[in-house]
Amino acid sequence: MKGRTISAMKITALSLLLIVFFLTGCVPMNGSTTTVAKEQGTTKNTNQESTSKKIEPARKKNGEKIVIGFSQRRVAGSDWYTNLIRGAEEEAKRQDVKLVVLDAQGDVAKQVSGVEDLIAQSVDAVIMNPQDPSGVIPATNQLAQKEIPLIAVNSNVDPKANPVSFVSDDPRDTGYKAGWELAKAASEKFGDKIIKAAMVSGYPKELVSQYRRNGMISGWTDFMLEKYGKSNLELVAERFGNWVPDKALPEMQDIATSHPDLQVVFCMSDVMLPGIFTALNNTGLSEKVLIGSIDGTKEAIKKVSDPKSGLVVTVSNDPRVQGADAVKMAIKVVQGEQIPSLHYIANPVINRGNAEKMYDPNSSY
Repeated sequence: MKGRTISAMKITALSLLLIVFFLTGCVPMNGSTTTVAKEQGTTKNTNQESTSKKIEPARKKNGEKIVIGFSQRRVAGSDWYTNLIRGAEEEAKRQDVKLVVLDAQGDVAKQVSGVEDLIAQSVDAVIMNPQDPSGVIPATNQLAQKEIPLIAVNSNVDPKANPVSFVSDDPRDTGYKAGWELAKAASEKFGDKIIKAAMVSGYPKELVSQYRRNGMISGWTDFMLEKYGKSNLELVAERFGNWVPDKALPEMQDIATSHPDLQVVFCMSDVMLPGIFTALNNTGLSEKVLIGSIDGTKEAIKKVSDPKSGLVVTVSNDPRVQGADAVKMAIKVVQGEQIPSLHYIANPVINRGNAEKMYDPNSSY
């Protein structure tokens, strides 16, 4: 699927509704959901206040120290993944639990064998950011056999993996907010004319990429339907940047070269933005294209505040909060507490109206 181009595909409102209906069936419906509320006045790490508070060490019922394994899909090349681990490590330190982090380096087989190593170390729970939602099933099956609870974080696992909880942003809602804001900016610049757009996603068949894609297109379409009573989106291409700038750059450059009249880019993650900016600059489109993105990194927020950057919105998805909350969920499970099957962190919108207020120069993210 990588590199596949959807040439001159006009997305109608009817087809979008069908997409929404289909993908809605992919979300786990059993169990409860929690969403962390957050004011839109700051993007500072919401764990900073709680981190400063001293608490009693978290322990198992027998008084022993809790050991949690963290199987991370990849770290290199992504500040987002680095901060995901940082958030988990800081929370583990705060609660005085042992956190064993293993990097699968983008290799499903290595992730499976890594989980086997964690089982051999007698961990009490495993947090997993899966490289492939179905490819990790051999590992999750072994966890189930050993009755070791699984917490999925950031990326969904196949329902067969049966995680106790999934900690993430709400990918559809995050995408929807980005799509709505991008449509609003495009409306102000282009009116109700047909808009040629491209999308740079994470991985093919990856659930989080699918959910964000669905949300972005739905948000765009809802705005345009409400304003003009019609859909005006012509999606000319979707490519996959593997969540890193080096992969996103050649994909974006190929799209821009093939479509010099490109007007809009849907970007699934701020981490890929440097590659996208470089590609648009190389092809002479940097001052012509509007971009909507997700994650709310410090650099992206700074770009949003610059009218010349082309980036009009990013929606917060703080990895430090995801990492910390995943550790909290794992601790509660080990201690015998009930936890929600879905736990969504807050995802405020950062646009040109609030970017300066949201920007935190001292943030590590």
